[in-house]
Amino acid sequence: MLLRRLAHPTRLADLQMQFGWEKSRFSRITYQTAHFLWHRWKHLLRFDPTRLTREKLSSFAAAFKAKGAPLDCIAALIDGTLQKSARPIHNQRLIYNGWKRIHCLKYHAVISPDGMVIHVYGPVEGRRHDETVYKESRLEDILDKHFWTPDDSPLFVYGDPAYNVSAHIMAPFKGPVLTQEEHAFNSAMSKIREPVEWFFKEITQQFTYLDYSREQKLFLTPCGLFYLVSVLLCNAHTILHPPQISQYFNCQPPTLEEYFTGGPVVDEELEAWCLHLVDEEIRRNEENMEE
Repeated sequence: MLLRRLAHPTRLADLQMQFGWEKSRFSRITYQTAHFLWHRWKHLLRFDPTRLTREKLSSFAAAFKAKGAPLDCIAALIDGTLQKSARPIHNQRLIYNGWKRIHCLKYHAVISPDGMVIHVYGPVEGRRHDETVYKESRLEDILDKHFWTPDDSPLFVYGDPAYNVSAHIMAPFKGPVLTQEEHAFNSAMSKIREPVEWFFKEITQQFTYLDYSREQKLFLTPCGLFYLVSVLLCNAHTILHPPQISQYFNCQPPTLEEYFTGGPVVDEELEAWCLHLVDEEIRRNEENMEE
């Protein structure tokens, strides 16, 4: 039912004719299913240290190195994406992105070479800068704790020039004048970083509903909840049907048994990380259903 809702931007009235159920019932079932998946597996979208051990992260770095990365310490890729939404009636400037000139919500995701999203954060207002979203997500704390090799050497996440270089974040060399070595590094890493864009294309191809901005109505539709659950489902699809990313880096994704482990996790730190906009959407939708 949820997959049918996300697969294509069909009107609830059309689904009512297809399934023979009242559209309010169909809407309630899809929402409750998404709500269940979110609370059951949200710890996998933050970071899963059970599966992503130091040895596993080191194997990711080896996969990037084998594909042509200049360094052997880059274990994942990070990038942000804008998910276009309908223009709200009130407070339009909060989610307006002046660079793209659209109303949208922003997410950032960390992608491993096996095509899996190992961390995602959002939604936040579309006007936010990538570096601001990174700081707000507290991803730095996760990297400081887990991104190390077995012999205690640091591992890095590589991003575009919007991210500042830090203890576990690496970005291209910037500036009007670069040395030949710096140009060579940027050129080699641009080929390594390109696949992170493939995932954002993959999720909207698999779940076309997300790409239909007229249906993404903040506080009327659980936009953030549906997007994050779609990321989780896209990871499951990656496991069953390895996409272009895992083939590109010759890095096989885990099995369903390896990925869907643990949880639901009761942890204050995890609850603090929980996306406030999603929680607010859940509360608003529960109030609407009660009415």
